[in-house]
Amino acid sequence: MARVKISDIRRREIIDAAYKVFSDKGYHKTGIADIAAELEMGHGTLYRYFKNKLDIATSVIDDIIARITEVVTAEPAQEITTVEEYRERLVRIGGRFFDLLEKNPDAHRILFYESLNIDESITRKVNALFDLFASMTEVYLRNGIDRGFLKPEIHIHEAAYAINAMLFEAARRLSQAPEIDEDAKKAWSDTIIGLMLDGLAV
Repeated sequence: MARVKISDIRRREIIDAAYKVFSDKGYHKTGIADIAAELEMGHGTLYRYFKNKLDIATSVIDDIIARITEVVTAEPAQEITTVEEYRERLVRIGGRFFDLLEKNPDAHRILFYESLNIDESITRKVNALFDLFASMTEVYLRNGIDRGFLKPEIHIHEAAYAINAMLFEAARRLSQAPEIDEDAKKAWSDTIIGLMLDGLAV
């Protein structure tokens, strides 16, 4: 079994602390010293692992992107053969996405509120994530058309972004709730999937 390097552990600790501080204070109001204080270490120590605050923010965004990418790419759409499988698959993916952001509320605030104001390089990363998410949704829509579940005249590209916008809005509102509301999660899931499968159905 491969040994975990101390440097990797320390980088993980810094990234986790940065999640919280960036979320609480905002990227531009956060200093290296604030992240160091969260870890109760000298801020000079952080420079052993990261070049600067932007380098830390980039690692935080990369971490968020990796987690979301794992969720949206876990189950290929091409394996679906029936409407029932389609609906079940979408319920699972939506559930994992909501669970991910529910367990990592700081990640949600950074991704949707902070990230697009940090740096052009990070904006490109986030936009690429949204494009990846949309491309996966396009595959689901195309498969639904090919299987005869969905209307062939659907504007697939635009529909994919519209569906994802609903999902992101659901995640935003659910993350603002004072406590976990399973009924609200189910209502959002039922609504989004209903609009996608029933509203676009043949």
